[in-house]
Amino acid sequence: MSHIAARNWRVILAVGAAVLTSGALAADDLPIAGLYTQDEACKGDGSDPDYLLVKITPKDISYASGVCSIDHAQQNANKTLLRVTCKFLSGAVMASDISFTARDSKTLDMAQQDGSYTAVLHRCPG
Repeated sequence: MSHIAARNWRVILAVGAAVLTSGALAADDLPIAGLYTQDEACKGDGSDPDYLLVKITPKDISYASGVCSIDHAQQNANKTLLRVTCKFLSGAVMASDISFTARDSKTLDMAQQDGSYTAVLHRCPG
């Protein structure tokens, strides 16, 4: 490999590393953390059905069908991108990329990156 080609590869690798780490969140820093309901406004009085509840922490997302551990989180303006590994109650395990886009301080648009699932999450009071 020529000296110029080797230098170009180093530049490409450095730029790639910078892009991958750009916007990455610290382990305990997740601005969307909280309790939400799916596709319905949260009453927040304890009467919201369990199957609508979604709890997001810096480490995982819990909901009626299972738990997704957060493997990587990245923030870009009003969008949070998560790489997750989900364990469903059925025992199945799946890795996925999910985006959360803030509509306002109380509502998130959630989309699985392959387009197979979308929902609107409504933040619960408190």
